[in-house]
Amino acid sequence: MALLAHAQVLKPSVDKRIEILSLVSRLAGYEEYNSDDAEKYVAAIHSHFDPYKTDTLIRYAVTVREQLGIGFDAVMSFAVNLQQKGHKFSLQPNWQKDIDKRWTPGAVHEYVRLLNKFYKTAKAEAFFSQQKPYYEKVINAFGQVLARFNQSWYQEYYGIAPKDQFTIVVGCGNGGGNYGPSVELKNKTHQVYAIMGSWSFDKEGEPVFKEQSYLPTVIHEFNHSFINPLLTKYENNSELQKSMQTLLDTMRAEMEGQAYRNWHTVLNESLVRASVVRYLMKNNPADKSIAEEEIIIQQNRGFLWMRDLVALLGEYENNRNRYTTVDVFYPTIIEFFHTASQKISQTKKLYESNLPQIAAMEPFVNGAQQVDPSTKELIVRFDRVMRGKGYSINYGSLGRQAFPLKSVIGYTEDNKAIRLELDLKPNTEYEMVLTGLSFRSSDGYPIRNYVVKFKTGN
Repeated sequence: MALLAHAQVLKPSVDKRIEILSLVSRLAGYEEYNSDDAEKYVAAIHSHFDPYKTDTLIRYAVTVREQLGIGFDAVMSFAVNLQQKGHKFSLQPNWQKDIDKRWTPGAVHEYVRLLNKFYKTAKAEAFFSQQKPYYEKVINAFGQVLARFNQSWYQEYYGIAPKDQFTIVVGCGNGGGNYGPSVELKNKTHQVYAIMGSWSFDKEGEPVFKEQSYLPTVIHEFNHSFINPLLTKYENNSELQKSMQTLLDTMRAEMEGQAYRNWHTVLNESLVRASVVRYLMKNNPADKSIAEEEIIIQQNRGFLWMRDLVALLGEYENNRNRYTTVDVFYPTIIEFFHTASQKISQTKKLYESNLPQIAAMEPFVNGAQQVDPSTKELIVRFDRVMRGKGYSINYGSLGRQAFPLKSVIGYTEDNKAIRLELDLKPNTEYEMVLTGLSFRSSDGYPIRNYVVKFKTGN
């Protein structure tokens, strides 16, 4: 824990509250908590806890998901509103104010009661003790990401001293999920968490945290504590409401795919993400490609107004005598979103016209039902030149057992195709998903997620 105002060095940690809620959600079948990225750690979880999958707590976790919609950030919000003394959990004093609103008081108390029983019955403390060496590896590896984290930037950029305490926790079993819950402390300050996922590993299965992949998320989560409170002053502004609702309605599929279902969230996420880019520009002046990459990533996530918003915040940064804080600049931000909403349909149409397409597959077509099981290679052709570096291929709905990919051979045909090595068996269904995370055109536009599905013959 550290106060940014005191410029203390933030140190990552692993938190048993986070781990126990994550693994309970895994055992209860929550898809977002069932990543297999951390293969060794996930295997250890299942080896230890699978005998307790029928425990009352696990069944109750299924119930609150079905009845209350519990999942994603509601799970992590519950975790940080717990306090642990010895092997027993209780609730933080201000939990009713801070916990995700999907939770009802009755559900919270019942969950805590069952959690305490489960923790003892399943010998959870013994599991965490066994995993200490792994947790130390995670902490040491993530600490390297924070070595270049410029904490003083926040006060410089926002024009106000931070009042909150900031804590970075790595969720070892959370996969690609990142969360930013907070709790109010006894002295009325807030403890803001950046709960980081863990999704990259070396060939030996050891955790790897690349700065370019993880640091923007740390910057992002702590931006929320500055950005979110500003909206309270302007949320009844009818022009802002109308503008943001138009943007949300136009980009609803993209936003709801990220669990952003109201205009308030879309607004705050827009400003937070644009401010991350401003951080990257300020702290990497010699390498403009770092900030440019982040802009492209955010546009590809549906924030099509990102480049213009980043430029607008540049006006704020370059005129601090006039705009001493972001709050003072907020009326200009409202005007920006009014303009963006008026042209969003045209902006979206232009963006979609630039997306690369899968042009063909060889030696079989997508959906084929009698693929020769001796086939060793698949060529996927695009309708334009791709950037030719990186690839992103995920499991499909059929899971790992239906994943046909053995290795990626590489790009070919002047980066208009990619060669994939396959490992097939007779009479088997296969599925994989090519995603736009890394499959991008030479000018940065991503493919839409493309499901490759086929079945081999005898």
